Amino acid sequence: MLRATDPEALIECAQHLSDTGATGFLLTGGSDSSGKVPLAGFADAVKVIKETTALKINAHVGLMPSQELAQMVSAGIDAFSVDVYGTDTAVRGTLGLPREADDFLSVISSLRDLGARSIAPHVCVGIEGGVVKGEFAAIGSLVRFAPEAVVIIALMPTKGTAYEGVPPPSAESMLAVIRAARDALPGSRLLLGCMRPRSMRDWEVTAVKAGLNGIAMPSKKTMQTLAEEGWHTMEKRVCCAID
Repeated sequence: MLRATDPEALIECAQHLSDTGATGFLLTGGSDSSGKVPLAGFADAVKVIKETTALKINAHVGLMPSQELAQMVSAGIDAFSVDVYGTDTAVRGTLGLPREADDFLSVISSLRDLGARSIAPHVCVGIEGGVVKGEFAAIGSLVRFAPEAVVIIALMPTKGTAYEGVPPPSAESMLAVIRAARDALPGSRLLLGCMRPRSMRDWEVTAVKAGLNGIAMPSKKTMQTLAEEGWHTMEKRVCCAID
């Protein structure tokens, strides 16, 4: 990822992306101790980028408060990625935040009230130690929002973390969550996001048949198989949450 620690650097990065043919980018960063991704200070830079380029911007905001969300919406953000969880233990145990799962749903409610262009909730399969616990509840909590898009991602065991030694969620777990999301949210674009282990790819075609509308960085074998079976595919060089 490109590093931009101040508004001027972000504008320079965006201009470089625009000049080299990119169509959009993800604006994100580490969250602070309150759980928000501190992006409000970049709102004016986002306005400049939207005024001077055709780039689409997806912002990952975490538990950003409503007044800061309003700044980002007014700046012209095209899509907001919001993590959602099905249990409070995922938030308190895995994330280490003294908050609740409902707090993330409140971010979606605030964005809706503020008139955000598009909201893409993200559900992480295996967020609690690599096994499925609250993922189906997380999907159920989204029904009332009828989101434009829902992104399914997966735990990536990472060196130096408490979960570095746990196995990633199985293909069966991934497919079960995808099928549940498709059944519960028939009007939403259902996407397999980029944040997932790449060790298992054989189930990607099955996931498409289970109801996916898109895959971030699918394997070449997946694309070949889909073509051979008569599927029409389209490549988009932009964050999957952006339509």
